[in-house]
Amino acid sequence: MPELSRRRALAALGLPLLAGLTGCVGPRWDAVDGAELSVATGNPGGVFVRYGRALAAVLERELDGARVRTRTTNASLENLRLVADGACDLGFSLGDAAAQAVVPPTSAATARAYELVALARMYDSFVHLVVREDSPHREVADLARARIGVGADGSGTQVIATRILEVHDVRAPAATFVDTALETSAEALRAGRLDAFFFVSGLPNQAIAALARDVPLRLLELGGTVEPMVAAHGPQYVRAPIPPSAYGLRDAVSTLSVKNYLIASPAMPEPLAYAVTRVAFERQDEIERLEPGVGQPTLGAAIFTSPLALHPGALRYYRERSG
Repeated sequence: MPELSRRRALAALGLPLLAGLTGCVGPRWDAVDGAELSVATGNPGGVFVRYGRALAAVLERELDGARVRTRTTNASLENLRLVADGACDLGFSLGDAAAQAVVPPTSAATARAYELVALARMYDSFVHLVVREDSPHREVADLARARIGVGADGSGTQVIATRILEVHDVRAPAATFVDTALETSAEALRAGRLDAFFFVSGLPNQAIAALARDVPLRLLELGGTVEPMVAAHGPQYVRAPIPPSAYGLRDAVSTLSVKNYLIASPAMPEPLAYAVTRVAFERQDEIERLEPGVGQPTLGAAIFTSPLALHPGALRYYRERSG
C-alpha cells in the first residue's frame, strides 16, 4: 500500500501525523507489566495456530511478567464469539466473517451484532478446494454428487465453502456436506472417505503440504467464482493465485483470497492494545524465527480493517509510525 494512501487513510480517521518519529516509540515494553492474555487461534495445521503460537511466545517474552496462552479453536466464527463474550482477549478472523459479525441484526430473530475492533489487518488467506490428483472432479460443478468437507462448525471456512457451493448450485442431498476440521478432512481425503475438502488459509498450509507429500493432489480453480461471490456477499473477496511452489503442484491455481484481522474487544486497555500491536510489527524477526515462513502483517495494509474500527491503542501506534 503506498505511503501516501496510508497517510490519507490515517488523516480520514482524524489522526494527525507526527513528523519525524520512526522506529521504536511510545511507552516501555513493561508499561503493561503483569498482563494476562488469551489468544483464540484456529485449527491445528493452519496458519492461525502457527502465527498465534509465535505471537503469544514473543508477547510473553517482551512484556515483563505477562502471561499469554493460546486456545485452539475452529477459527473465525468461534473466535469472534469468544472475543465478543470476553472469553478470549485476542483472536484471528477472516474478513468476511468479521464483517458479517459486526453488522446490526435485521430482526430480533437474528444473532446479535458483536462489539469488536481490530488491531491490524494481517496476511491474506486463500481458499483451497483440494481433491486427489486422480479425481474425476475438474471444477466445482462436478462436485454435485460428491462427499465434500466444508470445514468445522464455527469456522470461516464453512462460511466461504457454503457460499461457493451455492454459487455453483451444488446442494444437499445430492451432494454430502461433512463438517470436519482441517486435519480430519485431510485424513478423510487420504482414506477415500471424502472426494474433496475446503480450507481457507495463508500459504503454505502445513496440513495440506503434509498431505501433498503422501498423496498426489490438485486444487480446483475458483477464480471464476469471485465475481458472483462479490455480487452476492460484498467486496471481501478478490482473485489471487496459489503458486505451484506452495504444494509442489504442476501449475498455479486461481482462487479467492480474503483478508484476515487480529481482533480484540473495544474494552481492552489502550496501553495493552498499543503494546500488542507494537510487538506484532517490531518483533517480526522473532516471530519468523519461531515459525519460519508464517504470514505476517505489513504496515502499509494494517490499518485497512473496514468495517471493523481500529482500537485506539493500535491507532496510536500506526500514527507514530507514519511520521
